[in-house]
Amino acid sequence: MQPQRRFSLSYLLMVVVMALSIGVLGACSTGSSSSNNGTAVLATATSTSGVGSSSTGATANTTSTKVEATSAKASPATDGAYPFLVATSPGTPYNNIADMVDVVNKAVVTVINKQTFAGFGQTTSQLQPAGSGTGFIVSTDGYVITNNHVVEGSDSLSVIFLDGTEIPAKLVGTDSVSDLAVIKIQDPVPATVSLGDSSSLRVGEAVVAIGSALGEYTNTVTQGIVSGLGRSLDSQGGSGMENMIQHDAPINPGNSGGPLLNMQGQVVGVNTAVVRQAEPGVTAEGLGFAIPSNTVKDIARQLIENGKVVRPFLGISYTLINPQLAAAQNLPVDHGAYVADLQVGGPAATAGIQKGDIITAIDGEQISQTTSLQDLLFQHKPGDSVELTVARGTSGQTTTVKVTLGTRPAST
Repeated sequence: MQPQRRFSLSYLLMVVVMALSIGVLGACSTGSSSSNNGTAVLATATSTSGVGSSSTGATANTTSTKVEATSAKASPATDGAYPFLVATSPGTPYNNIADMVDVVNKAVVTVINKQTFAGFGQTTSQLQPAGSGTGFIVSTDGYVITNNHVVEGSDSLSVIFLDGTEIPAKLVGTDSVSDLAVIKIQDPVPATVSLGDSSSLRVGEAVVAIGSALGEYTNTVTQGIVSGLGRSLDSQGGSGMENMIQHDAPINPGNSGGPLLNMQGQVVGVNTAVVRQAEPGVTAEGLGFAIPSNTVKDIARQLIENGKVVRPFLGISYTLINPQLAAAQNLPVDHGAYVADLQVGGPAATAGIQKGDIITAIDGEQISQTTSLQDLLFQHKPGDSVELTVARGTSGQTTTVKVTLGTRPAST
């Protein structure tokens, strides 16, 4: 047995960025909407959602395919203006999956991305299907949630119901950082599905995925369990996805934007990514990832209200600490966000945050593997003042720093 190797935080930051090949549902959307032909795409981006950038301290063993957390979870929605974005009570589990599918399946739709192309030798352009994914209806007036990469680049959209009926859809808003989008169809709708509370999920809990596998096998139902919580991924487009739900329900190209359901028939996640390859020559199986429903609620509300998402900004690059990383690096605390770099003149630097600081809490709420820095930031808006609890130096001396949040630049 070889002794365990130890690595610097800077090395771990680099390795995490380079470690995984992920089908960010290009692996789950079909056709040219993601331009990867359904194969795994190299995940090489550092996350920048709302803080500058982030990556994760997955483990001191760099050959591991494990990915740990840092994402925009957000608290359960309580907005009376959009009751369909409020977490419903868990209710009673269905006796079997078939009974649940009978109820929820009509609310799951295939989303068709149509783009304008001129055929060979043609002088005029025509709308043609360019790709497809999945979505689910959350309101009686026709709001549908899906992935941004399913609708990206579209000139026109349509949805296909379970019975094969196809109707037009219009784009309400998209967010490339979270990879979420909201589209709208005319009512009446065949059915709706409710959003559950993803913070109540437990590892080992049974889940069901529904999606248009390969764009051909619509409303395909698969089953698995929650394999992990608070995972982080780096997508090809440069946006980190944080606090993801890891599960092993089989998902394929075309599943993008489809619901991950608990046994009460509630949506607890939006299927978004699948790991195909851990490193050259090393394949991976049973590694699907979904955006938590609590994230979806807050993002969807902003998209419905504004057509876009405005995020608070700290101006730091960080790695989320877990107990394994803390032990390997002899860190003074076993949770928090290790500040690897700061934006010159950014909110954090201006307030006195330093490289090497470990931010352990925001306004007294602790950062953990399942509640990331960005989770807590996303509960605030630009211009808000927050109190950061910071462990500083090798002794981990605790101090507090007041920071006024900025607005995340569009390019980060």
